[in-house]
Amino acid sequence: MPKRSKEDTEITIQTIMDAVVEQILTLGYDKMSYTTLSKQTGISRTGISHHFPKKQDFANALDQRIFSMFVEKLELEKGVEGFADSWLTALSDEKFCATLRLLFHHIASAQSDSGFSQRGIERLYVLCQERFGAEGEKELEWLLGKSLTTLAR
Repeated sequence: MPKRSKEDTEITIQTIMDAVVEQILTLGYDKMSYTTLSKQTGISRTGISHHFPKKQDFANALDQRIFSMFVEKLELEKGVEGFADSWLTALSDEKFCATLRLLFHHIASAQSDSGFSQRGIERLYVLCQERFGAEGEKELEWLLGKSLTTLAR
């Protein structure tokens, strides 16, 4: 069997990552599996697990992409009130909620070798601190709590 080119490998990884994002946003992280990814991409489960041996590897690989998708729903230019209002409005958006569920899942499962949730929370705090100061940090804590209770319903 001929060796795959670096370009072919990158295309395969990108195909998997695109499917992961779609499934996280539509099925949710918990329902996404190597089987569902294989069915969507046509790549064998073994082929997927070759590039991503553990399910948490998907979140780690998509870290920045997921954070960007999350933040794009938030208003950062209209002060802390605009930020909070945009967050509360975004709680009715399934894609926003799917990214929150992913973050909360990784926090709750306490996967010590996964920095995904820790990096995500730290980025949010830095973003709020830089934009809104201490008031932003307090608002973020309230919004995270409100989000958790909203998603638990």
